[in-house]
Amino acid sequence: MTSANLAAGKWVKSAILAAMLLWFTPGYAAERPDFSGTWEMEGWSAEEWDVEPPYSEAGLAAFRAWQADPLSDPAHQCLFSLVRITTAPMLHEIVQDDDRILMVYEYDHQVRRAYLDRDLPEDSYPTLMGYSKATWEGDTLVIEAQGIKAGYLRPQGVPHSDQLRVVEKRTMLEDGATLALETIIDDPLYFTQPWSVTTQWKKTDFEVMDYDCIPRPHLGDE
Repeated sequence: MTSANLAAGKWVKSAILAAMLLWFTPGYAAERPDFSGTWEMEGWSAEEWDVEPPYSEAGLAAFRAWQADPLSDPAHQCLFSLVRITTAPMLHEIVQDDDRILMVYEYDHQVRRAYLDRDLPEDSYPTLMGYSKATWEGDTLVIEAQGIKAGYLRPQGVPHSDQLRVVEKRTMLEDGATLALETIIDDPLYFTQPWSVTTQWKKTDFEVMDYDCIPRPHLGDE
């Protein structure tokens, strides 16, 4: 074998090794489904959850408190937490990159980043949208969020505490223009076990518009 052949063989091996390293690198997007684009929900999600939340005693007490005073919902002050926004039947846009997933929500014009190259902070103060990280399980995009302020999961008064952990699993269906979103709710304070809801979204040509929420500070004062 000539020196030229040896050199060519080494180059091929190096190229194969480099490709393998890229494939197993977290966030590498080759051959992954492309979720980029604007998505519109099929159906009216919050009304169609056919799941009875497995309330703990604390969760049931929080739900009954909402029943007694539904105007105490922070949504009347234009304050919406993560699940309330992500499962609402309003448009959202996904921008998929190698190291992050960017999500722009029409609801409350929230912007969310889920990083593929870093972990969740160990000790973080809670925010409305929390902190998110992304991973791949085969062709399923998994986004995990924590550090979320206490609030309600839906307009029908399903409460969650600030111990909430949310796992979203997005799977592209065969048509390449429909995705299934499984939202797993894990709140050890308000629920006795994790539970989930699944919604479907279609890719659309509509654009995300600005959202205009009018706070009503007088509500809940009486």
